[in-house]
Amino acid sequence: MRALQFLLLLLAISCGFVASVPRQRRQIDLTVSAEHDDKDDETELALEAIAGLWSSADSRTKIDGSASLVHRTQGMQSGSEQDFRLGVRITFER
Repeated sequence: MRALQFLLLLLAISCGFVASVPRQRRQIDLTVSAEHDDKDDETELALEAIAGLWSSADSRTKIDGSASLVHRTQGMQSGSEQDFRLGVRITFER
C-alpha cells in the first residue's frame, strides 16, 4: 500500500509541475484493475497512469510519462509482493 500512496503522490506532484507551465490541454489515462484466483487463492491489484507531459508547438516532439503498480497477495503466505515501474517516452517526428 505504501507504493500505491507513493504513486498517487508522484502523480499529484507531476500534475502540479505541469500546471506551473503555460496552460495546455493534457490527457491522463488512469486504469485500475483487480483480479482474484480462487484456485491459487491469489489477489492482484493494478494501477496504471499514462500522461502526455509535454508537446512542442508544432506537436512534432512529445514527451509521455507512465507509472504502474501491481500488488499481489496470496492467502496462505504471510507476505505480498509489489512491482512498481516508471517510464518516459520521447517521440520525434520529421
